[in-house]
Amino acid sequence: MKPWFRRYAIVALMVLIVTLMHYNTAMHIHAAHGIYRRLYYFPIIIAAFRGGRSGGLGTALVVCAVYLPHAFGLIGHDPGATLEKVLEMVLYVAIGLVAGVLEDRERRTRRRLQESLDERERLERELVSRERLAAVGQLSAGLAHEIRNPLASIKGAADVLGDTGEADSPRGRMVAIIREEAARLNDVLGRFLAFARPRPADPRRLDVRDEAARLGDLLEHRDEAPRIVVTVASDPLLVLGDIDQIRQLLLNVGVNAAQAAGAAPDGEVRIDARRDRGRAVVTITDNGPGFTDEARENLGNPFFTTRDQGTGLGLATSVRIARDHGGDVSVDEARDDGARVRVCLPLDPEAG
Repeated sequence: MKPWFRRYAIVALMVLIVTLMHYNTAMHIHAAHGIYRRLYYFPIIIAAFRGGRSGGLGTALVVCAVYLPHAFGLIGHDPGATLEKVLEMVLYVAIGLVAGVLEDRERRTRRRLQESLDERERLERELVSRERLAAVGQLSAGLAHEIRNPLASIKGAADVLGDTGEADSPRGRMVAIIREEAARLNDVLGRFLAFARPRPADPRRLDVRDEAARLGDLLEHRDEAPRIVVTVASDPLLVLGDIDQIRQLLLNVGVNAAQAAGAAPDGEVRIDARRDRGRAVVTITDNGPGFTDEARENLGNPFFTTRDQGTGLGLATSVRIARDHGGDVSVDEARDDGARVRVCLPLDPEAG
């Protein structure tokens, strides 16, 4: 059943019933005809409430059209005075128009109020998120600094022990494990520090198409890389931003997509760079397991991760970088065939 029919079914039924009552009531029953004329106001007002000005006015005109033959004796006859019947039809139109206009105005007011509430909620969430990120950043910076110093000592000691040339012995293998784990931990600490203390931006003009192509090349040369497909717009996508931060932003999203798609035998990552309403939009799509509802809700929250060895800082850093550049990172609400992440950055207005 079509939405418009569901909306106006009761209206049409009321108009039909009142019209049949008019046409099937004897001419000499004056009081009944007078009542029937007033009953037409109910479907007109209901239609105005449901469809605004178009619904109220349209129903009033329909009522006039079905009542007109009966009013002037073309089919049956309404015994009321001619002036009274003409004024009644004028009132049908007036009531339908006024009620519809008032309903439209109320709907606009409700819509503006809802938009204001939504914007307020968004700002509150962003404020809470920024305060949380600031607190997490301070804590992460302190912990990373305290851990990095003894870690450097551990790595140095492992290097000294590894110089004995006993690589194949149990001791040598243990030293190799210490080196690998120290390097991995140092990498994690580097991410913590990069998130907690981002370096000052060095804005320069860059073409997002080049960065999308560069990201594709980097992902192709990773171990167990999925198939990478890159498509870019024909026109330049010039943005003003820190090239290193934007590369980090795209790389974080791209690596996540490659890791998700790499688990499938036919893994594939598609990178598309296009212009959309004054923004450069890089869409990165993979055919992996996709985002869970919980992951979508926690997009940008630090330390939330669905991977066993993940830190939860990659997407959080990407979202922060995008917002610092006046853009955003978003995820499709629901996809059954993988994940689609959109990175939006404002185009440089001076680039033409």
